[in-house]
Amino acid sequence: MQTFPVLHTKRLTLTALKSEDRDSLLSIFSDPHVTYYDGGKVMKTTTQAQHYISAFKDVTSISTTNTIRWGVRLKESMELIGTAGFQNWDRTSSKAEMGAILSRDFWRDGYGLEAAKAVINYGFRHMHLHKIYAQTIENNHAAVKRLEQLGFQKEGTFRDHVYLRKQYYHVLVYSLFQ
Repeated sequence: MQTFPVLHTKRLTLTALKSEDRDSLLSIFSDPHVTYYDGGKVMKTTTQAQHYISAFKDVTSISTTNTIRWGVRLKESMELIGTAGFQNWDRTSSKAEMGAILSRDFWRDGYGLEAAKAVINYGFRHMHLHKIYAQTIENNHAAVKRLEQLGFQKEGTFRDHVYLRKQYYHVLVYSLFQ
């Protein structure tokens, strides 16, 4: 991969993160509602936002982290509204874990589904994945609904797999095959 891939949908453009995204990224990831099901840790400083951007901003990060993370932007304004992509890319087994985070201001408008479809398409067509999987806490009903809308099927449950907010949660594993 020579350049960071850019993905286009009807309303979105997915690009590499840039240093100029620092404040927008901090705004998104500092909202406890946004990070509630994603480990529950909120960003607190611009330095944390800059470290996140630095980790995923160019093609070299893909090979060193086995992760590709796009900035999800509104096509017309290029405003950053979230991130989406793959982590845990296992090239030998041709599989990767998909994840996404959107600003709460853009929930329930189909942006997450639109971004996810573009990421899935890229994973199967360009990364040559055989399997895309996703994990979510059992009571994250919105994520389960979206995964099922995208064609993912439940593979199983990791019982008491994650400890958050002083309790254990089951984690559901969903997958989609080429």
